Amino acid sequence: MTTKSKLVNAFILTMVVILMMGCSHKGDKIGLLIHNMEGRWMTDVKFLQEYAQKSGYELIIKDAGANENKQLSQAEELLNEGIGVLLIVAVNQNTAAGIVRKAHNKGVKVIAYDRLIRNADLDYLLTYEYSKIGEMMAEYATKHVPTGNYIALWGDASDANANAIRKGQEEKLQQFVSSGNINMIYRAYVEDWSDKNAAHTLGRVLDQCDEQVDVVLASNDIIAQSAIKVFESRSYTGKVLITGQDATLESCRLIAKNKQAMTIYKSTKNLANEAIQLASSILRENKIYAAFQFTNNGRKEVPTLFIKPVIVTSANLRETVIADGQFTENEVFFN
Repeated sequence: MTTKSKLVNAFILTMVVILMMGCSHKGDKIGLLIHNMEGRWMTDVKFLQEYAQKSGYELIIKDAGANENKQLSQAEELLNEGIGVLLIVAVNQNTAAGIVRKAHNKGVKVIAYDRLIRNADLDYLLTYEYSKIGEMMAEYATKHVPTGNYIALWGDASDANANAIRKGQEEKLQQFVSSGNINMIYRAYVEDWSDKNAAHTLGRVLDQCDEQVDVVLASNDIIAQSAIKVFESRSYTGKVLITGQDATLESCRLIAKNKQAMTIYKSTKNLANEAIQLASSILRENKIYAAFQFTNNGRKEVPTLFIKPVIVTSANLRETVIADGQFTENEVFFN
């Protein structure tokens, strides 16, 4: 073989290697581990897919169906598929640190999406200020019902977001409870944020309580919807103010019908956009310009980007969720 032929062959071999590396490059793949696809999470996924596609990335999604062991296996699957960055909504915020370790062993950075992962060397957290959300619920309720009997139904006790909501509510309610203007009939966590568990808890309280209920501080829309069904099934007399969170389509419809008083709109559109932008900066090794605050997860101060929540009522449905493109006017008002 001539020297010229050897050089040509070497060049061809080099190009083949480069092309193979390009085909298997992980820089265009973003992994998403989601705890389940119920409630608002379908909307999150819709926007994440939309922004990933616009930015030229493949978003690979794994739904754990609320099973933490399944989520761990799915993390390994994503890492083996060659993702470049991992977004995760943790099933269990206390044990998901193992997923972070596995990702880091593969050189993959981890962004906790909406839910903090505790005691982990977590890279970033994108979320909402949940204690503020709790305050907003309680502030709305006390403004409209400053005296009366209240029930508080929080989310799952293992969820840091549920605990932050509880903290925000209780700080805002303290002066009203201390003065005797508000009587807390019952307070409870709702396992798995489940509608069935919420209905069971509220039904049991109503069976044992002869007092009129004036307010239910439901910490998300699934719990709120469950509470409305319980009251309706009992032909409950009297007006009950029911709060919520997530601005799901069903709750927006209930708000339009004045069955649910309010919900907290956390723009999933904005959160998804920020998540893909951050993932893109990591993958392309660009400087990250986000104005981070920090959240202590038990191991480190995690760089955190908070998205601003907004109260949605029947008076501003059009100016909030509809104007933002979350839902159409027909979906909210004419279904």
